[in-house]
Amino acid sequence: MKRFFQILVLALLAVTLLAGSPGKLVMAIETEPVGLDPTLVTAFASHRVLENVYDGLLRYDESMNLVPNLAESFEVVDPYTILFKLRDGVKFHSGDPLTSEDVIFTFERLMNPDTKAPAATYYKEVSSIKVVDGNKIEFKLTIPMAASLLPNFAGVNSSILSKKFVESGANLQLSANGTGPFELADYVAGNYITLKRNTEYFIEGLPYLDEIKMMIMPEEVTRVSALRNGDVDLARINEPLSLNQLPTDRFKIHRNAVLSYYLLGINTTRGPLSNPKVRNALNYAINREMIVKLVAFDEGAVTGPLNPELEFWAMKPSQFSEYTYNPAKARELLTEAGYPNGFEFEIVASQRYSFDKVAQVIQAQLAEVGVRAKINLVEWGIFISKWRESDFDSFISLNSGSIDPDIQFNRTFHTGGSTNVFLYSNPEVDALLDRGRSEADINERQKIYNQLQKILVAESPIIFLYSANTIFAANNNVEGFRSLANESLIFLRETSKK
Repeated sequence: MKRFFQILVLALLAVTLLAGSPGKLVMAIETEPVGLDPTLVTAFASHRVLENVYDGLLRYDESMNLVPNLAESFEVVDPYTILFKLRDGVKFHSGDPLTSEDVIFTFERLMNPDTKAPAATYYKEVSSIKVVDGNKIEFKLTIPMAASLLPNFAGVNSSILSKKFVESGANLQLSANGTGPFELADYVAGNYITLKRNTEYFIEGLPYLDEIKMMIMPEEVTRVSALRNGDVDLARINEPLSLNQLPTDRFKIHRNAVLSYYLLGINTTRGPLSNPKVRNALNYAINREMIVKLVAFDEGAVTGPLNPELEFWAMKPSQFSEYTYNPAKARELLTEAGYPNGFEFEIVASQRYSFDKVAQVIQAQLAEVGVRAKINLVEWGIFISKWRESDFDSFISLNSGSIDPDIQFNRTFHTGGSTNVFLYSNPEVDALLDRGRSEADINERQKIYNQLQKILVAESPIIFLYSANTIFAANNNVEGFRSLANESLIFLRETSKK
């Protein structure tokens, strides 16, 4: 019996030491992944996990510049041709070597209409993919859009898959086999995800951590409490007021302006909302600055169709008259559209990412012009399902931005675009999108996208709201952590603990 208790004490001590180990990071995440197939998933929560398990041919550096990743180098040979030189010695977590065949298989699967990949829209102008000179992959395009296509190769949806793994019949939504710095070790739905160090990662010395345990904690109060108690090392903070509970002598606050944006998405085929004049009236009835103040506690900025951080591409919100809070103008437009007494519609929202709070502020603001917005608060899985099936009048959501307008706009607003759940269709918009991705002159592209932004605000299939700062809080012993403007957490590979 004495021997038994000695063993038990040693076991408990080992667990305690592991929890406090410099090699193990415990982080609290708000939302668990909605599937693990990098070709298919669009949810932020899935991307934050998968970008540490899979790699693309390219990635972003800390300044959001494109740099080689699985590709040792890349070259835009001409506006119709991109050439990637594949890195030697890369292995999948299964131990199988990465080959050019895996790369070609990945993009053929992505572009296959039966796959229904969200990123397929970006690659529809790819005419051929082939191996040249042994370890180089050549992409040929039907239009001169090489420069606008390049950023896609750094996206999670373009992560390179193992052909052998996929063809084995593995369920990629439940299992993973990438080349990334971490391997998926364990996933207990609704509880936690464990990533372990890839000991054969192709960048020598990385990652620094042996293990990352992502604890799924939807409630902010739970995440903050876990931080204060030392149960987790790092957590996403959505409520800026929570920072008051985290003394600066114990915690580091990581704050970052991001490209993602909150929006009121509209089904452009539903009743009064099918009328652009009605949608434009909602623009004037919504006080965006007040939403930033009440929901984000001033930790954010009003955005137009493109984030103001993209200084070259983005038109400033002040350049749109529709972004001026003007209830009288809203009533005028509603009357012109045949709704002098307003109308009723539904806003689908979830408690994740403060969608419910944004919906409540908008509901109160619209009531002032006679528009009655009913909030349908649903759990996350139902929210995703309704989004995918366009089963909504409107919804509050959060879209990722991009450093290139084509990536942000094409699949969202082109007729039949893979994420055009708004069922929006405008031949003029389609033509501008097609011209924008094929125009080689950057100044001409800027003019095209300025014209496009004006149309998107005037017709408002999406009512753009604001971009919130990303805030993370970490214990003082966490070093090297940072997030990017696209909210990527790829630098977890360079994060360590004292």
